[in-house]
Amino acid sequence: MYYMIRCQSPFDYEPAILSYTPDRMPDDKLRGWMSGKRFITPPVEPIKIEIEQGESGMILEYYNVMIAIMSRRLAKALADAGISNIDFYETEIYDHETRETYHDHLAFNLIGTIAAADLSKSIYEAPDGPVISVDFDSVSIDEKKTRGALMFRLAEAVNGVVVHESIKNAIEAAGIDTLTFFRPEEWVG
Repeated sequence: MYYMIRCQSPFDYEPAILSYTPDRMPDDKLRGWMSGKRFITPPVEPIKIEIEQGESGMILEYYNVMIAIMSRRLAKALADAGISNIDFYETEIYDHETRETYHDHLAFNLIGTIAAADLSKSIYEAPDGPVISVDFDSVSIDEKKTRGALMFRLAEAVNGVVVHESIKNAIEAAGIDTLTFFRPEEWVG
């Protein structure tokens, strides 16, 4: 069984809104944190991230937009569970309002995309042209296509991070209760 992972803020907390200025690769392309490909040239560390002015709040366990970051405790839980296809990078998160700098999160590059969606059983809208980012209202994962991978980006929609049930269980056993694990057919992304 596989799950889609997301981090939502608790109802009584507002999440901090982060900003990041992407760096350029040697070929002058912006660094793609969701490509699923290992960086040939690693980013300069620590990676500077800011909490947008007036957008302070709870820094979530996991962000998967613009730049992918997760807490150090989540990174440790994943490593302890046997996940080895992630490259981590030091970050500094600066809050303009409090003037504090936080070092509790790591940027991450999840290596590997797998085309594991069974489109005949999924509800989606595909863009015109080559399929690079399907807009899913429900996705069906063909477990034969996963080749037993424990954690990967869904090739049909790279914003979707898929984890095996054993990884979900390991994260929860580590006491991390800030993530939401959606059954694929319940995932919208």
